[in-house]
Amino acid sequence: MKKISFYVTGNVQGAMFRQTFIRGAQKRKIAGGATNDSKNHHLVHCSLEGEEPVVEEMINKLQERKPLNSWNAQVNELHFYDHFIEFSDHQVTTNNVNNYNWSPGVDFYL
Repeated sequence: MKKISFYVTGNVQGAMFRQTFIRGAQKRKIAGGATNDSKNHHLVHCSLEGEEPVVEEMINKLQERKPLNSWNAQVNELHFYDHFIEFSDHQVTTNNVNNYNWSPGVDFYL
């Protein structure tokens, strides 16, 4: 199992990135968490846990600099933390994503 935390910058707030990220984790059957940075509106803190090849594949997809959904969420840079951010410390996780009232009509590409 691999556990990693990182932050991404780009078009990641106001573009349904957190839901897209979590749905991508669910699709891959790994755990994920995401939190918008309250001071920098181009930054989201993220965590993933799962089988190493699956986690690495999702990281690689995030780093492709392509739109991740139909709202044009896109990662420009990804930087790893040297510590793990627990899922309980994230705003949105694979366990609570369905508790949010998300905007409809978003296509996910991640």
